[in-house]
Amino acid sequence: MGLAIILTIVIIAVDFLISMWDAYAGGYSLGLIKKNKDASKFRKISAYAAVGLGLVGATYVIAIVLGTIAYYSAYISFSTFNFILNFDFIFLGILIIGFGFIITIQSIIIAARRRSIWSILIAVFNSFVIAFDIYMYVESFKESVSVIRRTGRNSKGSGLIIIIIAALIAAVIVHAAYKHGYKKALGTE
Repeated sequence: MGLAIILTIVIIAVDFLISMWDAYAGGYSLGLIKKNKDASKFRKISAYAAVGLGLVGATYVIAIVLGTIAYYSAYISFSTFNFILNFDFIFLGILIIGFGFIITIQSIIIAARRRSIWSILIAVFNSFVIAFDIYMYVESFKESVSVIRRTGRNSKGSGLIIIIIAALIAAVIVHAAYKHGYKKALGTE
């Protein structure tokens, strides 16, 4: 295997693990909010954003994996595979940025309150990642939209089916991670 393929696999695996962590952490936060009867709306919004980020991130990764398997198994054309990658980027990417922005704001608030090295590092990391995500999104937006527009109707249909399947698989996995975190926070696990 080439270095590029190995690096791609590592990045996809890390993205998936981060998505699972986001879902777990969102569930854990929501469990703590319930347990402590916390009335903060922004904390609740941030926790739901973490779960949403987990779902969107997992869908993004699973769609790429399913699309890659389908393409290399000759079930879909390159046009369909290219549609999946670009649709993923445009439509799931904007959700990743939106949820990530909320989580970044929350991490900055936590760092300002706690002033611990760990919370500051997390806030700096989140700020860097969201800035990078926005930059990449803006840089690639026009080309990705162009690919989506050029894709034929049959390729779009097949691509959307794969993305929907990915979303359903992701929903089941993310729900399990969310519930695990939620129960852990309540002490029922």
